[in-house]
Amino acid sequence: MKPILFDIDHLSHCYADGTIALRNLSLTIKQGKKIALLGNNGAGKSTLFLHLNGILQPTNGTIRFKGKEVAYDRKSLLSLRKQVGIVFQDPDSQLFSASVIQDISFGPQNLGLLKEEVLRKVEWAMEQTETTRFRDKPTHFLSLGQKKRVAIAGVLAMDPEVIILDEPTAGLDSYFSKQIMKVLDHIQKQGKTIILSTHDVNLAYQWADEIIVMHDGEILCHGDPVTVFERDKLIKKAHLDKPWVMETFQTLVQEKFLASSQTIPQSKEELFQKIRYSIEKIPYSS
Repeated sequence: MKPILFDIDHLSHCYADGTIALRNLSLTIKQGKKIALLGNNGAGKSTLFLHLNGILQPTNGTIRFKGKEVAYDRKSLLSLRKQVGIVFQDPDSQLFSASVIQDISFGPQNLGLLKEEVLRKVEWAMEQTETTRFRDKPTHFLSLGQKKRVAIAGVLAMDPEVIILDEPTAGLDSYFSKQIMKVLDHIQKQGKTIILSTHDVNLAYQWADEIIVMHDGEILCHGDPVTVFERDKLIKKAHLDKPWVMETFQTLVQEKFLASSQTIPQSKEELFQKIRYSIEKIPYSS
C-alpha cells in the first residue's frame, strides 16, 4: 500500500471577485502515481494545483501533506515547495534567466546548496529532460517544446517528491508531446509522483494510473482510467469525449467482432493485438 501524500478535506476556494473555483472538494493522492486531471476550462484544475503548492490558501477546508496540515508561514511554504514543484502551462512565466543553465540553476541555488551540489543536480536534470545540448542557449531562442522541457528541468533540479504540470503538452505537435511524456515517464519511474492536467483524453487514458475528472469546482469521479471512462453520464456532464481506443473496442464488441469478455485495452498497441488475435481465429473461407 503506497503512502498518502496529499489528504484534502472539504476544500473550497473563492476568489476576491466572488468566483467560487473549488466547492467542498475532498481527495487523497498517493505516492508514486501518475495522475491526470481532466475537466473543461473553469473546472478548477489550475486552482487546485495552486493549493497543492501553497500558492493559494483555502477559503475553507484543510490540506495535509504527508500527514501534516499545510501551514502558510514563510518557513513552512519553503519546505513544501522543496517537495512539491509546479510547472505552469506557459513556460515563459517561469523562464527568466539569460541562458538555459542559469535558469535551471536558479531553484537549487536558492535552496542554499553548495556550488558542486547545485551543478550535480542541474546536470542530472538536463540529462533527464534532454536539454544538455542547448545548455548555453538564451531561453528566448528556444522552441515552445524546448522551453517546456527546460521549465520541467528547472523544477526537477530541486529534486521534489511531487511534480505538478499544468497542460504540459498544450500547443505542442505530436512529436514534442511524445517527448514531454517520455520525460515524465522516465522521471516517474525514479519514484516521483506526477500530477498533470490535460484536455487530451487519449493521452490521459493511455498514460495515467489514476484519472480525476473535475467539473464546476467539484470532483465528479476519481479512479483508474477504464473505470472512469465507463461512466458515460459523468463523462458527458464533464463535456469530455471517450478515448478513441475504448470507443473503438466497444464498437467492435457491439458488432461481435471482438468478445465482450476481453479486458478493455488502454493503448492502440493493445487494441491492435486484440484485433490481430481475433482475425487469426476467424476460419478462412474461399
